[in-house]
Amino acid sequence: MSLTNEVDVTPAFHPPELPSKWDIIPIHNSDRANFKRCRRYWDWNSPARHNLNLRADQHGVNKDLWFGTGIHWALEQFYTPGLSRDPVEAWKTWYDIQWRGGLVTADWLDKVYDLKPRELNQAEAEARNIENTEGYWLVRGLEDILPDSQIATGEFDELYELGVQMMTFYREYAEKHDDFEVVLVEHDFSIPVWDYANDRILTAIDSRENSPNYGKELEVHNRGRVDNLYRRLDDAGNHRYGIIDYKTAAKIDEDYFEKLDTDEQCTSYLYAIEVEGNYYNLPTKGKPVEEVLYTALRKAYPKPPTILQSGLFSVDRTKESTTYAMLMETFGPHLKYVQLTEKQQNYIDWLKDVGDEQFIIRKTARRNRHQIASAGERLYLESLDMLATPNIYPNISNDFRCMRCQFRPPCIAKEDGGDWQQLLRDNYSSARDR
Repeated sequence: MSLTNEVDVTPAFHPPELPSKWDIIPIHNSDRANFKRCRRYWDWNSPARHNLNLRADQHGVNKDLWFGTGIHWALEQFYTPGLSRDPVEAWKTWYDIQWRGGLVTADWLDKVYDLKPRELNQAEAEARNIENTEGYWLVRGLEDILPDSQIATGEFDELYELGVQMMTFYREYAEKHDDFEVVLVEHDFSIPVWDYANDRILTAIDSRENSPNYGKELEVHNRGRVDNLYRRLDDAGNHRYGIIDYKTAAKIDEDYFEKLDTDEQCTSYLYAIEVEGNYYNLPTKGKPVEEVLYTALRKAYPKPPTILQSGLFSVDRTKESTTYAMLMETFGPHLKYVQLTEKQQNYIDWLKDVGDEQFIIRKTARRNRHQIASAGERLYLESLDMLATPNIYPNISNDFRCMRCQFRPPCIAKEDGGDWQQLLRDNYSSARDR
């Protein structure tokens, strides 16, 4: 659809040039959540602190996070204005570089797991018919990095196929359902934190020992990344802006979206994009950005129904991913001769009704003016706490996040007198470019 008319003609959208992370003091949205989750986790993980993550060569990778990152990259390529790359081919490219490694450009260095990427030398460049070696690197893929125990499971082959099929379905879904224009993808923002007590931009002394501005007073900025910024026309013919946030999940049920009314990521992103438009004089300046199109992609794709020993079909919604058309193609001619149970009939009715939402569901999360204003005030208060040389201590609990925390071994060692520092040195590495 055309997004320009006599009512509202909006200029091309170009992202602003952001200040270097060394010229401001960054407060990352993920850090804010981690600070409230556990001070020790925040201290070890935050890019403003120790910036540590588990080493893939020692412990493998978090496959759910790894897979979700790949789906995000494929969708980024699909929605990049002027590119519109096939998401299936994009997924295959991402997987190939992740798994096999090889020659990459510098922008891949924060995406791969090789801790020692090597710059291309002149002889290698000539062999590849590359005139200039600058900006090219050779990296190892996961097949050469992961512990044998994680490779042997064959799960990565399964994830490859899952990604191909999910992106095939998404491409078809987008053709039917997209009613917006994406103007920015994987968009990094950096907005000044407002000092409400002094009515100016918040500043603080740079305490990062490796910073070229160590000891200097710098502006404090909130930093983060939104998946997509989109626009579409409202009934009056004016552009309305919103954010798309993608999530991959094994299960999407009625409870999945309950959190949207208070989801802090949605709230903080809406506040940030609105401030960004005013601060950098973007096309969003003066226009409210009040909605997030929260898009959940189930880790599944249409497959024929599972046939049970009884000769009928499985009704396990958590494991099955057939469609009404597929079910009817397989069983339709025979159903008039079978007495279905109530559960079986309900399953057929559900398949007929749910349609594409069995695999992809979009829900809109909105925030009003009071919520947007409150987000800015909370950002300020949390920033003060994080910058005020806070006490560092663990938030030990029996919940899933603590029990499965990537820092659990050194955390326990620090509590029981073990050599926690050696555990950190042996099992963790500094994350790049955060």
